[in-house]
Amino acid sequence: MPYNKPYLPVLQQIALIKGRGMGISDDALAASYLEKIGYYRLSGYWYPYRRSPVDDNFQDATEFAEIIALYVFDKRLRLLFLDVIERIEIALRVRITLQLGQAGALAHRDALALHGNFAKKADLQTGRTKHKKWLDLHDKSFDKSKEEFVKHFKAKYPNEYPPLWIAAELWDFGAMSMLFSGLKKPDQMAIAQAFNIQSFGIMESWLHAINVARNICAHHSRFWNKANVVQPKWPRGTACPDLSHLYGNTHAQTRVYGIAALCAYLLQSINPNSLWRNRFKELISEFPESSIINLGSAGFPTGWENEPIWN
Repeated sequence: MPYNKPYLPVLQQIALIKGRGMGISDDALAASYLEKIGYYRLSGYWYPYRRSPVDDNFQDATEFAEIIALYVFDKRLRLLFLDVIERIEIALRVRITLQLGQAGALAHRDALALHGNFAKKADLQTGRTKHKKWLDLHDKSFDKSKEEFVKHFKAKYPNEYPPLWIAAELWDFGAMSMLFSGLKKPDQMAIAQAFNIQSFGIMESWLHAINVARNICAHHSRFWNKANVVQPKWPRGTACPDLSHLYGNTHAQTRVYGIAALCAYLLQSINPNSLWRNRFKELISEFPESSIINLGSAGFPTGWENEPIWN
C-alpha cells in the first residue's frame, strides 16, 4: 500500500487536529509549538489519547496543552536519565580497566585475555569475530578522535596502540556493554560484584537494557512510555530485596520504571549519598494531570515511591 498522505502546512495541521476532537484554546500558541517541535514528533505523545489504535479521533477531554506538558515532562525525564547513566558509564569504565588491565596494557586487544566465544568464534557469514568487529569500531574512533589526549599519544607514540586505560576514554556505553559481554566469566563476575550484583548474566542484561535507554535519551526520542527492546534479567527477591517488588513484572521491568530502578540500584554502589533518587521522585510527582493517561504505562506500580530502593 503506497503512502499517500499529503503535505499539510501548520494551519491545516491545526484544523486536522481539531477535527479529530483535540481541544486547542490558543491557535497561535499551538502553531508555534508545531513549528518548533513538529506534527509527527508530537503525534507520538498524543497516540495514547486516540480512541483506539485504528481510530485517529481523540478521546473526550484531550487537550493540546496536556500533550505539550507531557512532551516537556518527557524531555526533563530524558535529561535526568542521561545524568545517572553518565555516572554508571564512568564507574563501569573504571571497573573494566582495573579488572582487565591485570592481564596487560593491551588486554582489550588480546584474544587470550577474553572469552573464546567473543574473541575466537568467527561469524559463519563474515568470517569475523565479535572481538574483531569491536576492535574495528574502537580503532576507527581513535583514528578520528580530535581529543587532546589522543593527539598527544599519537605524537609521542606514533604507530603504537594506546593502552587500555587511555583507549577506554573513547568508549561509549554501547562499546563497554559489548566488551563486558566478551570478558572471561571471572572478570565479569568481579565487575558485577563491585556493583553488588551476584550474577554476571544479570549484569550483562542490565548493561544492554540501560544502553538502549541511553540511546533513546541521547537521540531525543520519546521515552516516558516506550518499551525497552531488551528484557533485563531480574534477580530473585532473596538475592536483591530492593528490587523484589518487580520480580515477575515484565511490563514494569521493560519500561521507564524498571530501568530507573536498575539505575538507582547501581548508583547505590557508586555514590550512596547521591540525591538522584530524590530528584527522580520529585520529577515523577510532576507528571501531567490527566484523565486519560497515567504512570502505569511507564511501568510504575502502585506505591512505588515507598519501596526501599527509593528510600
